[in-house]
Amino acid sequence: MSEDRPVQKAPQTATLAEMYVRQGLIGRAREIFRALSKGPDPVAAKLAVRRLLELGPAAQDRIELLQALLARVREQRR
Repeated sequence: MSEDRPVQKAPQTATLAEMYVRQGLIGRAREIFRALSKGPDPVAAKLAVRRLLELGPAAQDRIELLQALLARVREQRR
């Protein structure tokens, strides 16, 4: 028999975020650092903001930039 148990989320810590970074799961790490940056601990928030800056822009930002460049190239070829 299977029981319906609520799924427990792992605590969002800087250590977990760094583990995600080492595994290449930058998006997950960013989510945690964003949450920590808005949390009640000012020291953890400052460190999280610094780490987000170190990780650089999110992939979505890069995708949008590349899409804009591609649109310009296509326009110039017409």
